Amino acid sequence: MPPINPYNKYIKQYQANNINTATPEKLMILLFDGAIQFLIKAKTAIAENNFKERSTNIDGARKIIRELMRTIDLENGNDVSKQLFRLYNRMAVTLIKANVQRNSEKIDEVIEDLTNIRWGFQKAIEIQSGVTTLEDAMSEQLPVSQQSEPAPGNEGDNNDAE
Repeated sequence: MPPINPYNKYIKQYQANNINTATPEKLMILLFDGAIQFLIKAKTAIAENNFKERSTNIDGARKIIRELMRTIDLENGNDVSKQLFRLYNRMAVTLIKANVQRNSEKIDEVIEDLTNIRWGFQKAIEIQSGVTTLEDAMSEQLPVSQQSEPAPGNEGDNNDAE
């Protein structure tokens, strides 16, 4: 068992203050970060054959994903909101399978999806707040996991913009 950090009390107070003073947009980002952290811990628990930690961390990530699902207004939303809801639901189901099967690859799939959605939300926040423009955000590279293979004959085209 690792030694107890004497600063845990202050860390928890800082985290609570961070959450209590966060904008709704920042809270969304914190939810994504929390789910990803839970899943990284779950992968470690799988490698260590730690049943309790695996289940606890996967369950923590699933609860966050369910909370993200509750933020979607399906009645007034468009097709994007319905697709996002289905994606969150698929992630939650994948995590159940990952837990039962002790499957790190399934956890990696969910981490990849969460990372990409988080990136999109972060860019939307930056555009809304004027930190960046839509054109600049569109020209930025997606997280590595989201990049697609270049079309044949276009391998060098993406380097011209830099």
